[in-house]
Amino acid sequence: MLFGNKTKQVESAIDHKKADKLIALAKDKDEAVALAAVKGLGVVGGEDAINFLVTQLRHIKPEFRAAAATSLGEIGDPHAKAHISGVLKFEKDTATIQAMHAAMAKIADY
Repeated sequence: MLFGNKTKQVESAIDHKKADKLIALAKDKDEAVALAAVKGLGVVGGEDAINFLVTQLRHIKPEFRAAAATSLGEIGDPHAKAHISGVLKFEKDTATIQAMHAAMAKIADY
């Protein structure tokens, strides 16, 4: 499938608040599509989105970890703060550390 079609799928999933579709697209081999889907989960929110994003905090690629943290910050679930804090202790990438701190600042204490 062409990149443009998958981009439209991400946009459609965001518009229709389809976390399950975004989670599937977040596993796409095309990193741009996958990253867009991770970011889209921050817009859609919900328990499934949060659960998936928490797993992405340990992604091998720092841009995915940063995007997951940012999306969790957008959702604002207080329990996500503990997950971000837990992985932050081990994070080495400067941009990801900044994204994690910014996300935690957005999330209200629980």
